[in-house]
Amino acid sequence: MIRFEKVGEILAQVRAVTDFVIIGDTILDLALNRKGTESDVDVFPTSISAFAEEDRIRELAYSKGWDFGRTPIDTPRVIATIDAQQLQIDFYDNIQDFFVPQKVLEDSVEVKLGKYSFRAVSLEDYVLLKANAFRDEDEDELKTIFYMIGEGRISLDRDKIAERSNLFEENADSIVQRLRSVGILRSS
Repeated sequence: MIRFEKVGEILAQVRAVTDFVIIGDTILDLALNRKGTESDVDVFPTSISAFAEEDRIRELAYSKGWDFGRTPIDTPRVIATIDAQQLQIDFYDNIQDFFVPQKVLEDSVEVKLGKYSFRAVSLEDYVLLKANAFRDEDEDELKTIFYMIGEGRISLDRDKIAERSNLFEENADSIVQRLRSVGILRSS
C-alpha cells in the first residue's frame, strides 16, 4: 500500500502542470478511511487536455525521473517510484466512450491526502462514473459497493445518484438500469 501522505506529495508535483479532479478508485479508499491506496490514481485534468497536451505531462514525468506510458484509452500515464513501490497516475479526458460531465467536475469536493488538499468527485458521482463505464470490473466494483452499503461501511445518497444520472445525457436510462441491476438503486 502506498500511504496517502506520499500520494499527496506526488500529486502536488503533478499540480504544477495542471489542476485536476480525482475521479477513480481513490474515492472509495477515502470513503472507507483507508490510509493509502493499493491501486492507481485516476485524474481528470481541468486546466489542460490530457490528450491534446500530453507533452506537458511527458515532460513532467521525465523531469522527475518517472516512467511515461498510456492508459487503455490512449491517454497519458505516469509511474512514480516511491520507496521501492510504484504509483501509477492515469490522466483521463473525454474521448472515445470515456465521459465525465462538466457538472461532476464543477461539483467536486475537497479531500486531504497527507498535507495537501485536492479536488475529488463525490462518492455518488464516482458510482455514476462506474455505472457509465460498466466494464466487467466496474460491475464487480458496484456490487462490492452495494455489499459495503449493506454492511454499513459506507453510505450513499441514492436520490442524488438518481437525480445526477441525467448529467450523463443519452446514457442516463442505461445508468439507472445498471445501478438497479446491482442493487444500488431500487426499482420504481
